Formats: sequence, structure tokens, C-alpha cells
Amino acid sequence: MDSQILYLTLALLALGLALNIKLTLSVLHTTRRERDTLEALPPGAPVPLVSARALRGGVVHRLGAEGQAAALLFLSSKCPKCKTKLGEIGGMLAPAEQAGLDIWIVSHEPAWRLRQFLRGLPLTRALRVTMRDYRLLNPTLASPAYMMVNHEGVLEASGMIGDDNWLDLRAQLAETTETTAAEGAP
Repeated sequence: MDSQILYLTLALLALGLALNIKLTLSVLHTTRRERDTLEALPPGAPVPLVSARALRGGVVHRLGAEGQAAALLFLSSKCPKCKTKLGEIGGMLAPAEQAGLDIWIVSHEPAWRLRQFLRGLPLTRALRVTMRDYRLLNPTLASPAYMMVNHEGVLEASGMIGDDNWLDLRAQLAETTETTAAEGAP
């Protein structure tokens, strides 16, 4: 057998072995990352403290900090169902403010995409976080989802927008609007 053919065969075998090792390590890394994925926070747990930057104004907020009660909404510009929820969320902003509840749309998407997605909503209600912090708050990356955080920074409820807890919040905010309107009527 010619020595050059033998060297070529050995080089191809070495290349194949190196590729096999690289792919095996890649699969191992992916499975470990999936295994180590955080689980959703249970109600009553403190919300992780993360920094978020307002989409408009650049103000930095500390999500999970004690202070005012908040509803953190997780929406994705790539989610058609999220797009249909924007009108409902927009209608809840003023009653929530009257009731002392901050509603924040939390995203890890680029600012330009988020601005385009939220066209028509006050961009001061949108916050951007890093992907690491987004995973701390929403480890399953679910959307359209929410977290209701009390004034002590403790998770009260979480789930998908449209579930029973969400509908209860929407009804409470509607009652607040009706009560305010009745008090203001002569």
C-alpha cells in the first residue's frame, strides 16, 4: 500500500474522531444546560432582584425590590397570541395606576424590535433585562405570561395571561375604574 494513501486515511480518521468528540461534548453541554434549567418560582417565594432598563428614558429599575406591587408581563414579539393581548394590557394600565399597581412588560429582545412590537402602548412601561435575568424571572420562557409581585417583593401568583388569576386581576381593575367613576359623578 502506498504510504501517502495510508497517511491520508489516517488524517481522515483523526479528523472524523475530532469531529465526533466535538459533537459529543456539544450534546453533553446542551443536556447539562437543560438539566440545570431553573424551575418556575412558587407563590410565596421572594422574586430574584434584577436590574432592568426602561425602554424609553433609560431609567434603571430594580425588579423584585420591596416597594410597590407590580405585575410583570412576559411577552414576545414572535408570539401571535402576545400581539392580541396588547389591547387588553393597554386598557389595564390606567386602572392599575389608580389602584397602585405597576404593570411592566419585561423583555430581553432588542430595543428596536420591542419598540416596533409595542407600538401604541406607553413605552415607559417596557423594561429590558439581560437574558440571564430574564431566565431568573421566567425560567420556562413562557409567553404571554405574568408574575404578580406584592409590595414586599414576594411572588403572589404567576401563570399565563388569560388564566383565572389574570381574569381576577382584570375584574378587580375594572371595579376600581367603576368605583372611581361613581365617586367622581355628581
